[in-house]
Amino acid sequence: MGPDLGAVRPMKPPETIEEELKIIADAIDIGIDPFPPKREPTGWAKAALGWFMIIMMVSWVSQLLYQSL
Repeated sequence: MGPDLGAVRPMKPPETIEEELKIIADAIDIGIDPFPPKREPTGWAKAALGWFMIIMMVSWVSQLLYQSL
């Protein structure tokens, strides 16, 4: 069984600035933007988490009220 050429191996961090600049230059050469622009937050995650918490609290309160009867 030969080496798995498709496996992703973690890179060791560069030890010198020259190594880091070479990695950045290689990334730019193959079309990877090493410094992508920041995305604007959309807020959907906060809304989803909020609704989840509301549903959980209503569920807990209804269970508590049902058990107290």
